[in-house]
Parts: sequence; C-alpha cells; structure tokens
Amino acid sequence: MRKRRQRQIASTFALLIAALSLSACSSQQSSGKVSYKQTAEASLDKGMDNQPEAPYWFPNQLLKWQFSKDKQAKYNVATVPLAKRIDKWQLPTVNKTQGPKMKVVALSIMNASTSGNAPRGINTFDANVFSNWQYIDQLVYWGGSAGEGLIVPPTADVIDAAHKNGVPVLGTVFFPQVVSGGKLKWLNDFLKQDKDGHFPMADKLVAVAKAYGFDGWFINQETDPEVKSFDSAASGKNSQSTTKSGLTKKHAQLMQQLIKEYKQKAGSKLDLMWYDSMTKDGKMDWQNALTKENQSYLVDANMKPVADSMFLNFWWTKKRLASQDLLKKSRDRAEKLGLNPYNLFAGIDVQADGTSTPVRWDLFANQHNVPHTSLGLYAPNWTYTSSETPDEFQSKEETLWVNDHSDPSRSVPSKTSSQWPGVSTYAVEKSAITKQPFVTNFSLGNGYNYFIKGRKVSLRDWNNRSLQAINPTYRWMIDNPSGNDLKAAFDYTDAYDGGNDIQLSGQMRKNKTSTIKLYTTDIPFTTNTQVKVAAKATDKTQLDLVVTLKDGRKKTIKGDQALSSKWQTIDYDVSGLAKKTVKSISLSLTTSKSDTSYRAQLGRLAITGKPQASPTAVKSVAIDNRVFDEEGKYAGVNLSWQAASTKHLDHYEIYQRNQNGSRSFLGATDTTNFYLNVLERTGQQNETDLMVVPVDIWNQRGPASKVTTLKWPDNRKPKAAFTVDRTLASPGSTIKFTNTSSNNATSFKWQFTGAKQTSSTAKNPTVTYAKAGTYNVTLTAKNKDGQRSVTMKKLITITPKAKGALTVLSKNAKTSASGYTNSSEAPKMAVDGKLSTKWCATGKAPHTLTLDLGHQATVSAVKLAHAKAGGESADMNTKAWTIQVSTDGKHFKDIARTYDNTKATSLNTFAATTARYVRIVVDKPTQVADTAVRIYEMDVLGLNSPLK
Repeated sequence: MRKRRQRQIASTFALLIAALSLSACSSQQSSGKVSYKQTAEASLDKGMDNQPEAPYWFPNQLLKWQFSKDKQAKYNVATVPLAKRIDKWQLPTVNKTQGPKMKVVALSIMNASTSGNAPRGINTFDANVFSNWQYIDQLVYWGGSAGEGLIVPPTADVIDAAHKNGVPVLGTVFFPQVVSGGKLKWLNDFLKQDKDGHFPMADKLVAVAKAYGFDGWFINQETDPEVKSFDSAASGKNSQSTTKSGLTKKHAQLMQQLIKEYKQKAGSKLDLMWYDSMTKDGKMDWQNALTKENQSYLVDANMKPVADSMFLNFWWTKKRLASQDLLKKSRDRAEKLGLNPYNLFAGIDVQADGTSTPVRWDLFANQHNVPHTSLGLYAPNWTYTSSETPDEFQSKEETLWVNDHSDPSRSVPSKTSSQWPGVSTYAVEKSAITKQPFVTNFSLGNGYNYFIKGRKVSLRDWNNRSLQAINPTYRWMIDNPSGNDLKAAFDYTDAYDGGNDIQLSGQMRKNKTSTIKLYTTDIPFTTNTQVKVAAKATDKTQLDLVVTLKDGRKKTIKGDQALSSKWQTIDYDVSGLAKKTVKSISLSLTTSKSDTSYRAQLGRLAITGKPQASPTAVKSVAIDNRVFDEEGKYAGVNLSWQAASTKHLDHYEIYQRNQNGSRSFLGATDTTNFYLNVLERTGQQNETDLMVVPVDIWNQRGPASKVTTLKWPDNRKPKAAFTVDRTLASPGSTIKFTNTSSNNATSFKWQFTGAKQTSSTAKNPTVTYAKAGTYNVTLTAKNKDGQRSVTMKKLITITPKAKGALTVLSKNAKTSASGYTNSSEAPKMAVDGKLSTKWCATGKAPHTLTLDLGHQATVSAVKLAHAKAGGESADMNTKAWTIQVSTDGKHFKDIARTYDNTKATSLNTFAATTARYVRIVVDKPTQVADTAVRIYEMDVLGLNSPLK
C-alpha cells in the first residue's frame, strides 16, 4: 500500500488568522460567566507516548487477545450506534440516472498507515475528513501490512462519523502477496481449527467487531501460491531453503468454512465482504467477475449463503477483457444463483489517478444507464492524499463523488472512458436524518482553531472525526435567480462551533432570493419542535427556512430577525408544522442591497424539542496515565470520568483552569475519556488543574467537574548531556563536542583531561588533544536553581594508529538476525555498502542484527542509515536502539543507547573498545507503531586491530 506523503495542509488566510494574538474572550454559560484564555498553538514536535493506539494484529496475536486485558481498549470503542437510514426506495432522485438498487462501497485509507493511529485524533489539522457519506452504503477501513499487522479494525473516530450517517464500517483482514512480505504461515494461523473442528478466529472476529462497535470484515487473501522460507534466525546464517507448501484447495475450503461459521455466530448485524482473489481450488487467480471459480465464497454447493458480498477485481474495465462484458455476465450468474447482483461490487482503482482513471462506464451500466452491479471504489482517499490544501481536497471530493459541476442535479453518464461522471450519476443521496433531535454545526472534524458560540477559544490545530457533524446531503444545489450567483464551500477561517462553517459567497441582487437545498430528511415535527439557525452575513439578509412536506407541498417559514455581520441565532416558528413530516430542509437568502462580493456563513442548524435543564457535572475525573518529557516541560495525560447523565448530551469539553480563574480549552470528545498529547507547562508551575464540562444538544454547558490536578516533576535543575563526533583520533586532532543538555541550562563548564585546553564555558566546544592517551570528559550544566554534572570516563582515546579517517570494519561482514522478510531484505543487505538495499524484519520488537567482523578490532562508532536514507518515509526511521559488543559472540555488553532518533542517518560514538561482534538491538523500529525494522546500512567504525 503506497504511503501518504507528508505535507503541510494550509490555507493562507487561515494561517494568518491563527498567527494573530487575540485577547481573551468571554461567553455567558449556563453555569455563569466564564472567561476563556485563548489556547496557544501546540508544539507539534513534542509528541508524548501516552497516545492510545488503535489496534492491529497478526493472526496469532488476535487469537490471544482479550478485550478485558487490553489496557487501551476503552479508548478504541466507538460510541455512536449505527443510525437508521431512510428507505432507499423512498428517497428523491435529482437526476435521471440515479436509482435505489445500486450500492457503493469505498475501500478507503482513512489513516496513512496501519499502525500509530490515535483513536480520536490528535493536535494536528492533517486528517482525511471524508464527509460524502450520502453516496456510500459501506466503508471498508483499508489497512494491513506485513510490517505492522494483517487484521485491522477501524478507528473509533471513523466508526463514529460513519454511523452518524447510517454507514456501516468494515475492518480489513489483509494477507499480502509474498513480494510484499506475505507469509503462508499467517494464513495457516488464521485458518486454524480446534479439536472440535471450529475456527477460533471466527469467534475473535465477531468479538472484536462487537467490542469496538463496528459492522463486520472485508477479507483480502492474496498470499501467493508458492513461498520461500528463510531460516537465518534459526541458523544464524544467511541461508535459505525453498518449499512448495503453497496454496491448496484445502485453504480455499477452510476459508469458506470459516466464513460460514463467522456468519452463523455474527448474525445479520455483522457483514463479511470477500475480495475476488483466491479461487475455489486455492489458486491466486483474479476473476474480475462472478464465475464458477469464485462463486463458492458467496453460496455453497447446497445453495447456502457464505459471504454477504464480493468486491470484484479491477480488470473488468481493461481493454483486453472488455469484450467479455464481465459485469453483465456477473449479474446473470448472480440471478441464476438466486443472489442479488447488487451485492457484487465492480472494483475501480482510483488510488493513482483519481478522477482521471480510465473506466469503461458502458460496461458498468446497460443501454438504459442501469448498472449491472454495484460500484466499488478502491482508495477514493486519493482526493485527500493528492491535495495540498483543504480547498483542493474538497474540490476533488466534489468532482469524484458529485461531478464537475459540483451539483448532483447536473450529473449525466459519461460517454468516454476518460471522463469521470461522478458517483452521483448512479447513486441516490442517502440520509439518516429520521428523528429529533437533529443538530449540526457543519463540522468536518478538524480545524486550525476551535470556536465556541462564534468565539475563538483556541489557536491549536486539531482533528477528531468523532466530532464530525452530519453535513449537507447535497453538494451543492443552489437555486439562483437571474442576477444572483451564490456558491457554497466549507470554510476554516471562521466557525460558530468547532473548526469550520459553510460559506456562501458570490453575487447577490437586491430582493432576489437564492435557495440552497441542504438535507433530505424524514423528521416528524411535534408541537414542541424548535428550529434555530446560527448564521451571519456581510449584508443585511433575510434567512428563511424552506421545508418540503410528505405530501410534496413546500412551506417557507420566515426567520425572526435578519442576519447581520455578527453571529446570531435565528428562530423559526414551526408550530404550523406540528404533526407533519418534513422531507427536506433548505434555506433561502434575500439581501437588502446588491453586492458583487456577498458572503454569508452558516454555523449551526438545530431541530430539537424545547430546551431542558443544562447537563449535570461529570463525576470522578481521574488521571489514568501521565508521561513527561526529559525536561519536565511537556506532559501527556490520559483522563477518564463518569457521566452523571447522557440524556441530551452532545459532547464534553476539556479545560485547563488557569491561576486567574480563566479557562484554556484543551479539546473536545464524544466519549468519557480523553488524551492530552501535548500539555505544555507554564513557567515553573508545579501543578496544572484540569476539568471537564458537559455540553448538551441545545449548546448549554453544564458546571465544570471538580478540579483534577496534574503534578509536574521538579525540573528546576538542568540535566547535563553531550555527544561527540569522534572518540578515537590521532595526536593533534580536534574533536567537536555537541551539548544536548536540557533547555533550562543557562551556562556550562567543560573539563577535558589531557587536552590542550583543559576547560571551557562554550556551549559546543572544539578541543585539540596533543598527546596519546585515554581521557575523561566532564560537563556541568547550570542555572539559577542549581547544577548537574556528567562524566564520561576514558571516553577519548588518542593514538597514532588512528590517523586519518576511521576504517569501516563491517563491509560485507558475516551477519545474522532475529529474522527478516525475504532474501532481498536479508541481514547481509545492511553491510553491502548500498543504500538501495536494506535489512528488514517484521513481527514484534525487539529485532536484532549481529555483525561478525571476522577478528578482534577496535570499535568506536556505529553509523546507521535508516528508512529515509533509503527513500522511504521518515516515519519509518528507527527511533530507539542499543549497540552491544562482544569478543566471543556469546557475552555482549551495552556500549551505546539511542532513545529518540528522528534522523535519516545517525552516528553513535562511544569509548573505544575491543570487539569482534557488534550487535544492534532495536526496540522501537519506527517513529509510529509499525513494528518492522528497516536498516539500510550499518557501518562499524574503528581500527583493524585491538589497541595494546
């Protein structure tokens, strides 16, 4: 799976706003007047280890997993139940080719990698905030890799966002091809049976889905029929043996049996989608259609159901297969088998080219534009990964899901394979808005800032897709009369609540009304129903509510006041709609004057009953975990609490209470736990007070919880630390020392025994040693609160033998390792002198690589080339490891330790020592949670012979 490149997504105006220094603001709350101190931007380079991680497993790991023993499980549970959608046959269509039969599944990379994903976001704007849920019937949370794990549940924030919109979410079971690190062992582990012939994995798949609150699994079995096994881990040598224990018909039969057992235990609420890959005889042979070779994964020989649906491979649209009309044949076969042809999803791979992907749409639908099967999109996250700005992302979203016109009513079938028609051409817009309350702030689930009732309370970037609102059903349908040209877009520069609003901008003529169609609904109104809209505009504007009733009649209800340039809440008297069902919601805008650069902003729409008492305070706020950086300047904090009542609750807000009584907003969540990934210490304060505030559907804030206090470590005295560019040199050489002491150090004192200059107060001194010998180095770091020292004994060795550059002792050395993926990523690749090859090992850390130099030598440094040096993502750079040495290959001693590397190449220097064997033990293989180690080169530097 291609990894998403790292980039900074930014809007120039949004960044300008974020950079402004704004004064504290206040807001009238239900519990009294509250003063907010605007939260500063987070230090994104200070990520703490308290972040919970979404799970992923290899088969044997999942078989051992238990929810009750998983310390991070509670953070990964989705809280939003699957909403019921309006019956598709009752939905209105907005163009001639939309229909209720066809379905759409999106196999989307919602997070950049399988590992390292926070359950509900973190302090960064960058996130795939897909929101066109109205066009899909299922989301497959795509993930899995040989280096991280194969069985991947969706993250809680994705489940929450999907469920609000009535979209079921499937996790992924991915068995990669051997070329991508796949192993037949993993498939065999997955298909294990107990003594009674049952599949333990079936129980685990059901248990995981129920525990975390998602809706089933997608199985992609693509491990190749022949595998090569390498046994260096066992033998300690770079040997290999080839086995012919590839896929067999038995594998296929076991897979079908496992699916059937899973379905029996899962019931109708948990789905399973099969990918068209392995045939009934256990061959890897993509059919690109429903055929006799793969139909047994949907229905067995006795016509009993197996999987619920099948994702057909992509090649049905290729030129060489076009003449076979594979989708029409698939439909025909499905009907003969008594299967719904719309449980077949014709795959289209848009990962590389997006809306420029050539597709034979004439093979997808018949001459009447009725699709033969449903539609399956692989990696529609292209809209996100290929975009540099939020505006570009949303523009590509509209093109892919709607059409080039950003108006579903203008969708028409494509006449050429090079023209993307938009999914709205065939897929009717779905909706789960079927009851009260319905409240939306149009949030996409991220922001450059955070707003509360129109006031900016935080400058901190954030993302949490659990907070994504239900966004408009139509993107966009605006009825503009002659002279008006109003367009809609999401806007991050302002918001009423959260991080964004909907901006309507363009030309408006005086007393000419433009109407934007927002939502398809099926909401029964009562005598207690209230409708309110928070909005503002550059000109005085009449904002009216337009609804369509069940009988087709349209009603316009005037707002109680006109819009102005400040956020205000418009009330609508909907008493005349009592006991009627509202089928759609629109808003009309009429300005009091003509304006060629008009702008209005929609911040909140609420359809609720009458307000009730504000929520009660939460109870028992506890700090479950706390971690600090080495200097005690930053903290990661995990909080949890108990809700006194969840009735009418919308979300919780987490605050820091400041010494002057004001509040600093730290984040929001829809569940009873929260993780602060970067909490910055203010000055030398010893304690930070934290509290939780509940917020209900009427935007009423309850009283803050009792304060929970975080106690900071005493970091007043500085920590002394340093590195050195070389520890083994000849007389007359200069050696550079780099100070890595804590930032609160204000002065330094160095002591160099044996050097020409035996002391220094420079921060990073360079020292010359004239005479041969072995010397100590001491550094003392000071500030007003005291001092600390560190002494490295016998660190510097000066000898005539070390004249010039040190020798690379490890070139083509004998190697052994704890494991490796295949022969092209074997241990010897780390010492071949090439940055085009690497040693790579998968599985659980630690990973070890041992070099045999062939004889005893003097070693004083190890240089490593990590993932970035070989052209991979910097996220894959090795983070933490230990260097060990030995003279006999049996007894090793630690010689150097690295805790937090981020660089593409690193250098460990240490006191010169005699060794034949040098070993690296990697305990944190990547910057994220990927457990695969990647070392492109390991150079051991020193002298060819021991020092006497």
